[in-house]
Amino acid sequence: MVGVGSALAPNRGARLANMKFPLDSQRRLLRYVLTYKGRLAAAAICGLLMAGCNLILARMINWFATALSGSGVMEVSLVKFGLSQGWFAPGAARMALILIVAVLVVLIHIPKAVFGYANAYLVASVTNRIGADVRRELYAHLQTLPLSFFHRNKIGHIISRMTYDVGLITNSSQVVMQAIDGPVLMVTGLAGLFAVSWKLAVMTIVFVPAMGVLIDRLSRKIRGLTVDTQARLADVNAVVEETCHGARIVKSFGMEEHEIERFERANNASLIASLRAARRASAVLPSIDLMGGLSGAVLLLAGGLMVVAGEIKIGKLFEFTYLAFIVAAAGKQFGRLNMLYQQTMAGAERIFELLDTKSDLVEKPDAVTLQDVKGRVEFRDVVFEYNDGEKVLDGVSFVIEPGEVVALVGPSGAGKSTIADLIPRFYDVTGGQVLVEGYDVRDIKIASLREHIAVVPQETILFSGTIAENIAYGRPDADMSEIVAAAKAANAHEFIEPLPNGYQTQLGEGGAGLSGGQRQRIAIARALLKNPRILILDEATSSLDAASEVVVQEALDRLMRGRSTLVIAHRLSTVTGADRILVIDHGRIVESGSFEELVGRSGVFAQLYRTQFRAEEVV
Repeated sequence: MVGVGSALAPNRGARLANMKFPLDSQRRLLRYVLTYKGRLAAAAICGLLMAGCNLILARMINWFATALSGSGVMEVSLVKFGLSQGWFAPGAARMALILIVAVLVVLIHIPKAVFGYANAYLVASVTNRIGADVRRELYAHLQTLPLSFFHRNKIGHIISRMTYDVGLITNSSQVVMQAIDGPVLMVTGLAGLFAVSWKLAVMTIVFVPAMGVLIDRLSRKIRGLTVDTQARLADVNAVVEETCHGARIVKSFGMEEHEIERFERANNASLIASLRAARRASAVLPSIDLMGGLSGAVLLLAGGLMVVAGEIKIGKLFEFTYLAFIVAAAGKQFGRLNMLYQQTMAGAERIFELLDTKSDLVEKPDAVTLQDVKGRVEFRDVVFEYNDGEKVLDGVSFVIEPGEVVALVGPSGAGKSTIADLIPRFYDVTGGQVLVEGYDVRDIKIASLREHIAVVPQETILFSGTIAENIAYGRPDADMSEIVAAAKAANAHEFIEPLPNGYQTQLGEGGAGLSGGQRQRIAIARALLKNPRILILDEATSSLDAASEVVVQEALDRLMRGRSTLVIAHRLSTVTGADRILVIDHGRIVESGSFEELVGRSGVFAQLYRTQFRAEEVV
């Protein structure tokens, strides 16, 4: 029973940090990317057009430098624009060429800016769509995982993967953009360098392998550091989620300072991990800049000597220098690309780990769909273990006949809630069988099984939305008249109607603004509207005061009428109204009978009655 629960164990972060990303993870991430290959192709075309603009700008710089130097090439340059130096007064020809080049530079930057905008937007649209796709797939996958997964994993850790790790992929637009632009800039830039001067080009590319080694060594540890940072951030998220959810308990026990200290420990660990990653990431680009500075110095020295020796014109040197800066910028992009790639893959690996978590509740290909359900439930020698070797239920056998109300009582931890969880197949039995309508629940389609079951828990769960939406949660297609009828039967209409917006009143998180009894009555209305044949009441009135219990119990009596009902009971009123009472102790059914029969014996129920239930009668 442990399989699913171990998926997000805390030590996984450390293990991922020390492993190389499998090729499969890269292929899986590429699958999301290629979904939008049309947009990426358009972005690549825009990047290519930007590179073309850069080459033209390099030539403009050559002509500009020629005009400033006053060399004989200036006349040739004017002719290229359809002009003759003789058209201008002495000294004006140089100014004419400068003016023409300046205007052309502006005109070239306009399409370059348009292509740049299109390139950036197309890439951002792809990465944001990928992020939405991954979140959608993650959330859908979470719905397929069994209850044990959520019991064994902190909600904060799950949310962290849905937000922070997906965010690493969504924020990877720079990775995609630089993966498109970098090679284009590098290839076109190098081609331009060789076209201007192959000697200087060879000197320049000598530094490329050294830069590649530097980038690889500096970026190598970023992946592991990112995994650790994300894991520590998930711990912070988990602490916040727990304390917000348990704010009432924190305040009632005066544990605010303790929780602040607990948060500080998690927050400091997150800070240390973040700074460790930041130190490594911060070293990448400055180191590349330093390498670029060294190569630039060599270029200027060699180029200057070649100009002095007459091997190259000053305009050509300026053009070469501009192109060299483009190549250097592309090299710098590759450095940033590797760093961002490592961070992106760290997030992707954590996401794929969650997506690869398999449910241990496997639906058979030939599973049946329940028809004409009466509500018969049977446990046959059921054995159940949450952990191997630790039996929670040991040989439990009983039958709930259609329309029968069976109450389940026993000491805390005896296995009552576990029995209730096995009927809708939240867990699979370790041994024996749970049958509904004569079918083993493992042979029934899960959706079909749960369609005929409703659960009213002790702690009512309501969702953000209107009261009407919460009542219709199990039947979204229900019309308003059916919703109101269910609310009236649940004794909820009387407090809903006077609200400012009635059934359209928006509820806060968890039904904030409603009393416990009101929330419970909405939950009963929800179960009534679903109209199940099998009903599970898990201590549905144990947390209510006496006045609220009367109203809720009246609604429950209506809900139970004609349905097979399993009641996990702490209140005497629920027990006395049951057709049969099962007493469970240490995972076994030790007594069974009516209220009068069990009270008359000197068994476990009689002892519970004397110590617990009789006190309610006195009150």
